[in-house]
Amino acid sequence: MRDFRELSWSEGTEAVLALLPRLTVLRGILAAKPVRELERCCRAVIEGDIREAAEACFSMTSAMLRGNYRRVTGDLFKDMLLHKLLLEPHPFARMAAANRLDEALYSGIKADMDVLCSLKDLDGETLYRFIQERYKELRQKARPKDSAARLAEAAWGGSAVRQPVEEAPQPLVKLPMFLPAEAPNWQYGEEELRDSYVADEALEEMYHRFLESELDWSNMAEDVWNFFSAYGTGAFLKDRLFMWRRGALFPMEDMRLMPARPLLEQEYRACLNHTIEFMRGSTSEPILLTGGDGMGKTTMLFSLADELPEMRFVYVPACRDISELSPLFKVLADQPHKFMVALDDAAFGGVALRAVPVNVLLFAAASEPSSRVSGAFTKRVALRELRLDGFADMVQKLLDAEGVALPREVVRSACVDHQVDSKGELTVAAAVAVAQSLKN
Repeated sequence: MRDFRELSWSEGTEAVLALLPRLTVLRGILAAKPVRELERCCRAVIEGDIREAAEACFSMTSAMLRGNYRRVTGDLFKDMLLHKLLLEPHPFARMAAANRLDEALYSGIKADMDVLCSLKDLDGETLYRFIQERYKELRQKARPKDSAARLAEAAWGGSAVRQPVEEAPQPLVKLPMFLPAEAPNWQYGEEELRDSYVADEALEEMYHRFLESELDWSNMAEDVWNFFSAYGTGAFLKDRLFMWRRGALFPMEDMRLMPARPLLEQEYRACLNHTIEFMRGSTSEPILLTGGDGMGKTTMLFSLADELPEMRFVYVPACRDISELSPLFKVLADQPHKFMVALDDAAFGGVALRAVPVNVLLFAAASEPSSRVSGAFTKRVALRELRLDGFADMVQKLLDAEGVALPREVVRSACVDHQVDSKGELTVAAAVAVAQSLKN
């Protein structure tokens, strides 16, 4: 198709309205407000409703500015199209992520990418030019010729003056007195990544290829398939750490309050080795992490996620029945990643562990596990109860890590004081508190 900048108002608006209904796999794009406003604008231009067309044009711009579309290309409209194609979990993306080929869907996405390629060069100035051209045309038609004008035309043409033939009344088009001179601006800068996604290494390559391609976008359908099959879809392209709450996934920040690895090296190494075996595909055996309150169970789980950045991490604050996780497992099973699902404060039996997908490593943490919880796990790691000397060693390690040099007797004396004041509480969290007190 010719560039929109080369088209007249009638050709351009008709082209847009002909392209949009062709979308099939990506038909959800039609429900996006910017696209609804684009369609409304084009229809209003054709119908001669200039006020409606101008309002829709600026409303479309507002919707793109306020929409949650990733800013990457320097053009609001291209941002929206690429966001819909690469960052939203449409049927083709989900199919590729699950590695289940449907040839009809594959054919459909190629046709849809052809439509997006035809639309991508539309810009705010061109769309507004369509409105202005239509406005000028309607104003020209709206000016009736008076008798003086007809006499002048006859004199110059050397013909007799003819009485005007009465025509059927035409529907009145209510034209505005003027249009704003400035078109909406969809350009805002250069092509660059302005935020951070976990899949940015691959996404940046995809953005460059789409924006610099001289071929039809449908030629890159295989590349898009490979992208989704390697990096997953939707939220998994942006974040690594998630929380499962009330039946939904939410991105989350690291919840650690203290460093865990230098303090419980033996237990941490046992958990890490098991997770590495899972990443290699050697095991998917669920693992139970036990220890008293304040021993750093949750922190250790997050440390494992840090150690293996290619793994995705899902934190479940509390789980009383593993059947609550069935919707989560269904989502994760259709992604190409390896996942650690960490259940904090676990309290369920082992009746449904067969439902855990093979790409999920189930980690459960419990302070005082009941026989129901213990029976669900054959692999267990216990965070041992600390004694005074081990507690003092832990505080010393924390101080050394901060570059704080204190005599051993000073550190031990502070630990004894804490033990007396806390009535014997010797935990990882307490060691962090004592070390911070000594540091200050």
